[in-house]
Amino acid sequence: MTQELLWLALLAFLCAGVIKGIVGIGLPTVTISIMSQATDPRIPIALLLIPALITNTWQIIRGGQIARSFRMLWPFAATMFVFIFISARYAAVAATDTLIIGIGLVVVLWTLTSLIKAPPKVPDRLDRPVQIASGIVAGIIGGLTAIWSPPMVMYLLSRRVEKDDFLRFTGFIIIAGTIPLTAGYLSTGLLTRELAVYSVFMIVPTLAGYALGERLRGRLDREQFQKVVLVVFCVMGLNLIRKAIV
Repeated sequence: MTQELLWLALLAFLCAGVIKGIVGIGLPTVTISIMSQATDPRIPIALLLIPALITNTWQIIRGGQIARSFRMLWPFAATMFVFIFISARYAAVAATDTLIIGIGLVVVLWTLTSLIKAPPKVPDRLDRPVQIASGIVAGIIGGLTAIWSPPMVMYLLSRRVEKDDFLRFTGFIIIAGTIPLTAGYLSTGLLTRELAVYSVFMIVPTLAGYALGERLRGRLDREQFQKVVLVVFCVMGLNLIRKAIV
């Protein structure tokens, strides 16, 4: 990894940690969106694997009620787990431009779905099939792009979960996705020894940013901040699409 790319990675993971500390999600979206402007998207995906495991483990421990999260979300988590592991194996052979376009589309979709205030409410009797369908979609796009926020956010919003539960549930679902993604990248050789070392190193700026984000969470207008972040990343997602096409 070049010195310039290392500095970019440190900045990206610091910013990602701050945003995750404030809104509870966004670590893959931020790091991949920023770094894919300058390098192959498979590199930031590999770099974020260990920081994602650490920060989301910390998030679900801080949130508590892990057994409750498992009881409520195991169909989503289990389905996504399987499909991420399967689709991650195709990331190694996918063309770079194809991955960049895919990431750009997912980032734009993520911003648009996150801006939706009230998607249709899912009744209790349809909860399990909706979880399974959402898990399949999240698993396919998550294995290829490492971003499975759109179906996750849409599902949780449709179930009208409270803010604290949103933080607990997103941490649990992201952990469930990061494990098979890591296994898939190891099995295909995308997570090399060098990138694994750098991934461990990226824990430091990620946790520093996360701690800062937690402090800012109670001081900032969360909705206004989130809207600004979403607009910025929508522009970045569109730029990734432009970059791949041009």
